[in-house]
Amino acid sequence: MRHPSTGLDPALLDPALLDGLADRGWPALDREPLGPWTLRAAAGVTNRANSVLTVGEPDDLDAAIASAERWYAVRDLPAVFQVSPATPAALAPALTAHGYRERSPTDIMVADTLPAVASHADRPVEVEVAPTPSDAWLDTWWSVDGRGGATEREVARRILTGGPALYASTGDPEAPDAVARLAIVGEWGGLYAVATRPSARRRGLARTLMQALAAEAPRRGVERLWLQVLAGNAPAHALYASLGFRRASGYSYFTR
Repeated sequence: MRHPSTGLDPALLDPALLDGLADRGWPALDREPLGPWTLRAAAGVTNRANSVLTVGEPDDLDAAIASAERWYAVRDLPAVFQVSPATPAALAPALTAHGYRERSPTDIMVADTLPAVASHADRPVEVEVAPTPSDAWLDTWWSVDGRGGATEREVARRILTGGPALYASTGDPEAPDAVARLAIVGEWGGLYAVATRPSARRRGLARTLMQALAAEAPRRGVERLWLQVLAGNAPAHALYASLGFRRASGYSYFTR
């Protein structure tokens, strides 16, 4: 039976499952358990890889917060907590009391059928799909979404290649117009790093790359897809909804 408000299989609406998928799809380089939580760091490159995954209830919430703060201080990083419906209900109020503030509210969207996403009978451009990101692929993504210099870019490359994935691009192979990544986590595929150069926008390239990856996904054992998008990004929400994605969960980051 489908959920009446989302039209999705209720099994796909488990926030803990979705938080875990996102963690595996964008793996931190340095990680350590803290009770049921996971401390994650990657030299400060991206919030996803430098925040506490707070799924589960620790024995002592205040002690867990303090332990996390010490762990990040040793690494000269701010303590950031990813808070979702899978997080203990008392965590957000506790963090607020400690001087933290919520930011970057993000929606997790899922598509439990691939055909609508993958339909691309009239694909307008040629798409290349590869098992590793080329330097040119990385150049395009970094030019749109990257923050930092050569050191941060190398950290980002290690995150991107930290698990099985597919990398799509279109345009000049030496300077792609647009790129996208599909992380493969069991029967799930996570869409990340969808980026289009400003000069190539409004040509439907992001849609085309996502459709190409969804078409390739079943050959890799993928049966359903997820993605994360900032809650306030209305154009992206409209695109993803048109491809069959529906909101299943969400999260925010809490930081001082």
